[in-house]
Amino acid sequence: MKKTALTSASLALLVAAGSAHAQNSVTLYGVIDAGVVGYAHNASSSSNLAGMLNGNLSGDRWGLKGQEELGGGLKAIFTLENGFDVGTGKLGQGSREFGRQSFVGLTGATWGTVTAGRQYDPITNMVQGVTADNFFGSAFATPGDVDNNDNSARVSNAIKYVSPNYAGLQFEALYAFSGVAGQTGQGYTYSGAVSYTNGPFSLAGGYLRATNASATAAPFELGKQHH
Repeated sequence: MKKTALTSASLALLVAAGSAHAQNSVTLYGVIDAGVVGYAHNASSSSNLAGMLNGNLSGDRWGLKGQEELGGGLKAIFTLENGFDVGTGKLGQGSREFGRQSFVGLTGATWGTVTAGRQYDPITNMVQGVTADNFFGSAFATPGDVDNNDNSARVSNAIKYVSPNYAGLQFEALYAFSGVAGQTGQGYTYSGAVSYTNGPFSLAGGYLRATNASATAAPFELGKQHH
């Protein structure tokens, strides 16, 4: 089947709303990536097909994120991010309301950031930025996105630590519980990554292990939407 995309359009929405105090804020944001017209030659039974394309470069989403000053340089933070199909309105990531990201945490400049909830693993955060996927998108995607450099998977029930930046050196660590009572040794996920940046030079590496994943114990889950 030969496919030809005639036109494509992307719309990014970013709306910020501040509270009564400047140091506290909540941001509403989103991305709609939709092709105005899509055309496929010999799509089915030698028939041509025209239709709407979406999520070609970025997964459709809307979200809320915010922070509140707690004093002493400490802030409370949260992110709720929903993925959807702009053509049908259907929820993504297994029909979760906030399937892309859903976490809360604490952050401080001197000791780093701790978050808990559904979030990206350290390899996605630190290694993806130095790969071809980051610059050229799906053209360099790994089959099945097994390295998650196209953001196909998130980790549920996860606790993650992100260190401060030490003169260009930074590291992350994550552990996710199975979420199944009596099965703490099944379905867990753990990951770690480190990166170093000095001017135009960047280097990163990481490790991820998702253990005994199953339908009832799988904190590391693949989705259909990317980026």
